[in-house]
Amino acid sequence: MFSANRFSWLSFDVSSIMPVGWREEIEKVARDDRIIKRLVPPHSTSREGSEVKSLHIMTVRGPIMWDRLPWLIDLYRGRFRELYEEATGQRIHPTEDRRYAVVMNVQEGTDRYECHVDTNPVEALLYVTDHPRGTGGELVVANDERAQSVEEVDEDCSTLYPMAGHLVFFDARRFPHYVRRLREPGLRMAIGMNYYTDDCPEETRPQDLNEYLYGRP
Repeated sequence: MFSANRFSWLSFDVSSIMPVGWREEIEKVARDDRIIKRLVPPHSTSREGSEVKSLHIMTVRGPIMWDRLPWLIDLYRGRFRELYEEATGQRIHPTEDRRYAVVMNVQEGTDRYECHVDTNPVEALLYVTDHPRGTGGELVVANDERAQSVEEVDEDCSTLYPMAGHLVFFDARRFPHYVRRLREPGLRMAIGMNYYTDDCPEETRPQDLNEYLYGRP
């Protein structure tokens, strides 16, 4: 489905199938349940430069999403999955582990999200907030899979500007990507959803990735 040589993606406007008040409900969860998480590169999935010793990010953990937003989980397992399958003819599978099936990434202030590669074959992002060109918060993806830092990603990249109500699917296992800092005051919210395929099942997820993201049990 996706280009083998350069990063590509598939986008849907799902505003019409979202429940009334969905943005406000998600924002309440973001404000009430977000936590600060410290990532310490290097890691097999990280593509941060050697000068980066740690990054602080904000997130709402998967189990919280499952408990607070059950209608969103239903969409993840149902209609969102169907949209991808209808467009591509490829079967995908929701993730069984609630820790990383559906999570929310939250940005406020000057923090950015880590430069990294994915390990699952299909990632979906549901944008909750708008961030047009010039305001920051865009997803920046390298077209060169050899990129090993934010600076190298920027040398040849594709840029996705978040639009609330848009659902974006992509495969970024080979393409390093990060989210830029916000340039204007506000809150950036994006829901990350992991899917797997018959050729790349959930069992292929690296065992040490959960420890890197969530700490030791």
